[in-house]
Amino acid sequence: MKIHKTTLKNTLPPDFNPANAGTPLLFDIETTGLTPDLSAIFMIGCGYIAGDRLEVIQWLSDSTELCGELEVLRAFSDWLESREAPDSSFHLITYNGHNFDLPFLQSRCDQCGIRNPLSAAGLTKNAADLYRFVRNYKPLWPVPDLKLKSMASWLGGGAASAPEGRRLIRAYHDYIRTKDSKYLELLFLHNTQDLSSLNLIRILCNYSAFFNGAFRIAGTGVFKKDIFEFIMTPEVCLPKSLSYEAFDFHMDMTPSEVRILAPVCQGKLRYYHEDFKNYVYLPEEDYVIPKSMASYIDRNHWIKTSRENCYTWFSLDHNFMNSTENQKNYLSMIFRLFGFSG
Repeated sequence: MKIHKTTLKNTLPPDFNPANAGTPLLFDIETTGLTPDLSAIFMIGCGYIAGDRLEVIQWLSDSTELCGELEVLRAFSDWLESREAPDSSFHLITYNGHNFDLPFLQSRCDQCGIRNPLSAAGLTKNAADLYRFVRNYKPLWPVPDLKLKSMASWLGGGAASAPEGRRLIRAYHDYIRTKDSKYLELLFLHNTQDLSSLNLIRILCNYSAFFNGAFRIAGTGVFKKDIFEFIMTPEVCLPKSLSYEAFDFHMDMTPSEVRILAPVCQGKLRYYHEDFKNYVYLPEEDYVIPKSMASYIDRNHWIKTSRENCYTWFSLDHNFMNSTENQKNYLSMIFRLFGFSG
């Protein structure tokens, strides 16, 4: 077995920990295939934050036999047990770990007849899978796909320079066959880049914090007669500028300011209701009423609602213009429509 340690610069603020649940433990495995019944774990890589540093440690099997995998699993277990302490617990972070890394690890531990180190340490219960978070905000990201390296590249991470996929597995078998150090370096480099990318994209969690209320309203007002403008100052770092449009609302985000433009009609704004299946839409009046009232109206005068037409109107009166709480509630409604809150 080969053990490799390296220290990288932590590109995030030392106190950045949106989960607020302990020291982030970045976790990634490399395998000889996608099916645990037919494949094995040949490398485990971990990264943890120590101030302004990202400490990386990796274990790589020197053998394709079961004993080689078992040695890696036991070494990782021993390290984790030595690192865990009641006053300094890890918070597990993966990318697509719920679908791949964690069940693969569990299956291989079962087949090797040992206890899962992560489960034994209680780290799988509240593990954060950043892929699930990124997927939930998919329309927001200007990237070709949701691969880890695509997200990291958009944030300014370096381009991948190590083999991936089948090329990585081939490099591992080439190393086993030749024991050439150049293959060993490529294997460690690939895993290191994954862990570094995983650390970098943790900052994307700040967008979730923003959409769930981490902002201050800096200004509001009617803009170009038929547009109402909200100007917000984020209370968290938003690393990149973004734009998004839906339901006639337009959003521009920069690291220092976010603007929302909402359509105005005769001094009124639309309020979209979440439970659209409980309403019917009146096309002539251009608003919805509760479905329970539909029996009192001619069936020819109403239609079923959808997310797009399930709204009523309210006036831009004193109660709205002078209430930060009411304005924040309206912005929460917009973010809910976008699918970005909650």
